[in-house]
Amino acid sequence: MMHRIAVVLLAALASAAVGFTTEPLRTPAALTHGHHRYHSHSNNGRVRSIECAAASPSSDAEETIDIPAFVKSPVLSLVYPALIAHKEKFGNPNIPLGSADGKRCNTLRRLHFQNKLSEEEAALLEGLGFRFHSFEDVYYENDFDEMLGKLIDYHGEFQTYQIPKKYEPDPELGAWVTMLRRLHLANDLPKIQIDKLDAVGFEWISTRKCGSAFMSKYREIFSYLTKVAEVGGDVRELLHEDNDIIKWVDAQRLASENGNLSKARQEYMDELPGIDWKNPASWA
Repeated sequence: MMHRIAVVLLAALASAAVGFTTEPLRTPAALTHGHHRYHSHSNNGRVRSIECAAASPSSDAEETIDIPAFVKSPVLSLVYPALIAHKEKFGNPNIPLGSADGKRCNTLRRLHFQNKLSEEEAALLEGLGFRFHSFEDVYYENDFDEMLGKLIDYHGEFQTYQIPKKYEPDPELGAWVTMLRRLHLANDLPKIQIDKLDAVGFEWISTRKCGSAFMSKYREIFSYLTKVAEVGGDVRELLHEDNDIIKWVDAQRLASENGNLSKARQEYMDELPGIDWKNPASWA
């Protein structure tokens, strides 16, 4: 009797040492939603399986999708099956925010902006067509007072608000400050936020970006065109009367076509009111 117990115990221990298998789960044909079992491979070679419902009619066929072994982010591992299912149904992996998986997608965007996803993980998401945060998203998605607190802390440490746009310790903070200045320049920043920033001595003009010659001319033209647009003037007619502005705008267009205009400068040019700077036919 003791011998038989020992054999059983040894067999159990051997089975545990080898690992475990993951047989795909079959779902009854009567169900209206198919199920997929997704596998990911951990460092020890074991397979972690995640099962989720797919929004498509079920069949006897089973689909097995491996989560790549390089995926280390717990959030990405958790939401990956839902990304695949959403892409299969809607053609893209961008799950709306109103669900738990949508919130996880938003977390992925923040992790990416904070450089907390590996290059392989980011490339995987890009390959699926996943939409990452832009600078605008960072401003609108984050709580203003929370970010203001971070900005004040930065000032306390460095005695300046001239934070780099790509501030490595906190990329979101650098992007948020960039958008503050951009929205303020376009008169799109709420007055209550302007008042709070003025109260702490925020520096509205960045000394870091784009080069002084470009920004000096840009601010002059932006202010001029904005005033014309606000009083209902014809910006196109104005440009015909001011050849210097036309020459400058056209110079930026040519620089962009030749790949010599930075993305930041292109974004500034996009904000010029009443003009499509990339299309001479709209103003020439």
